Amino acid sequence: MSIPESQLKDLMLRSMAGDEAAYRSLLDAIARLVRGHVGRLLSRARAGNTADAEDIVQDVLIAVHTRRHTYDAAYPVGAWVHAIARHKVIDHLRARARTGSSLPIDDLEDLLPAPEEAADAVWDVARVLDRLPPALRSPFAAVKLEGRSIAEAARTAGMSETALKVAIHRGMKRLSRIFGSGNGVA
Repeated sequence: MSIPESQLKDLMLRSMAGDEAAYRSLLDAIARLVRGHVGRLLSRARAGNTADAEDIVQDVLIAVHTRRHTYDAAYPVGAWVHAIARHKVIDHLRARARTGSSLPIDDLEDLLPAPEEAADAVWDVARVLDRLPPALRSPFAAVKLEGRSIAEAARTAGMSETALKVAIHRGMKRLSRIFGSGNGVA
């Protein structure tokens, strides 16, 4: 079940302000959010079972509880929670490897990121990029999101490669200013 980012962020901010009901709802929402994610990661690694997945979900909830003060409201809650879950799965798989249950360490690479998670991340990034003017957004998106080469993106945009690189750099600098300011306003 997908939980809207706006709902997660609202619950996170209210829970950080001391709203206990919001905090309970946040933990319920995160458990639902990460349960399927963890199951898919374990399945892809051909490791773990339902009990392992539930243990990892509990580890994620504990991590959220103990580290929520580090959450930066300028960033999506879902991405933060998915990153925690991914690290908890990797920790779980490493622990299994240490105890003799073999898992090639190279298989851990397969956990980063799942195609649907990548799509979610791209969607989040696309929302962030909407804050850039089109002249900076298009080159950045072509190279950084779509994976085009500088030469290909420059050719498509009718720009020189140097001009495209400058536009990407300026876009990154603008995003850094936007999110570095702490208020999300350029």
